[in-house]
Amino acid sequence: MDRIRLKVLGLSYSMSQTGAYALILSDEADLHRIPIVIGMPEAQSIAIQLEKLQPQRPLTHDLIKSLTDSLEVTLKEVLIYRLDAGIFYSELYFETPLRIVKVDSRTSDAVALALRYGAPVYTTPEIIEKAGILVNQDVREQQQGAIHTGVVNVEENQFKEYTIQELTKLMDEAIRNEDYEQASKFRDLLKAKKK
Repeated sequence: MDRIRLKVLGLSYSMSQTGAYALILSDEADLHRIPIVIGMPEAQSIAIQLEKLQPQRPLTHDLIKSLTDSLEVTLKEVLIYRLDAGIFYSELYFETPLRIVKVDSRTSDAVALALRYGAPVYTTPEIIEKAGILVNQDVREQQQGAIHTGVVNVEENQFKEYTIQELTKLMDEAIRNEDYEQASKFRDLLKAKKK
């Protein structure tokens, strides 16, 4: 199976779901953004690890790492292998002294653990095709600092009458504002229009 390595760019507050965040992943070539909606506890755990903060008490992902470390088990890699109805499916590959163990996981938990272990995160070209938002060079050069939101919530019915050029402009603006969740909605509207 072909695999593409991903990197974690950051987190963005979700405009479409109250109390949720978008985890923003990118391919290594920095050509695509993949927004994944996650809950607040997972976002907090990922943010703490990204910022290299030390919580007063171990979070669940820290506890899992401490447990596996004491059992001489390490996380070798994460694979985001499926996208179905907007839900990403992931597997953790742990290495024990005797064998490799594959464990099903929510993608948010898988990424939180991968950050703690320094383990690589991979996905398939099909998932990049389905969920990836192509980012052009100008947008990549303009992006600085933390991921943030900037475009109002996209309601599909509101944009049905827009032309392909108008939707493309809105998608590019969302990408410039690093609002990949909204950009993915514009991308889906564009794909539907081009059919």
